[in-house]
Amino acid sequence: MRIGKVVRPIGLHGLVGVAGTDGALGSLQRVALRRSGEVERAYEVVEARPQGKVWAARLGGVTTREAAEALVGCEVLADRAALGEAGQDRHFWADLEGLPVVTVGGELVGAVTGLLETGAVDVLVVAGARGEVLIPLAPYVTVEREVGRVVVDPPEGLLELAAEGREAKGGPGRGD
Repeated sequence: MRIGKVVRPIGLHGLVGVAGTDGALGSLQRVALRRSGEVERAYEVVEARPQGKVWAARLGGVTTREAAEALVGCEVLADRAALGEAGQDRHFWADLEGLPVVTVGGELVGAVTGLLETGAVDVLVVAGARGEVLIPLAPYVTVEREVGRVVVDPPEGLLELAAEGREAKGGPGRGD
């Protein structure tokens, strides 16, 4: 499953900066890196530590800045079983994909088809009868693991705003 993305090299000795891991990288011994359309390649995680807004990781065989630069843009993948549980009130993105999303009133909004990293708050991408709706993972979103669904109590107008935005842009996509 995807746990992050290599976003930059760190230093001169092959460290890579990984965004989006929320600490998962620190507990792993092995990961795989994959660039779109390419075969994934396995790496040993020699070291991983938080550094600012990213995780600094030393991967086996990556010993120079140039080697680290070559990995920028790769997705970081991990075996789901190696991750264990995310913890109370925490979730791995892969565990959310496919879950139905309903309002507190029981109205089906759609299903989670993806997640976006925005820097401040991650955003659920939900596809349903309204088309694609973007829902920030804010306090009004509750993941009910035991039931297998996401419940939202969105601020007034959030779901309607998403539909109006698509119509104004001329299509069902994210402003395409």
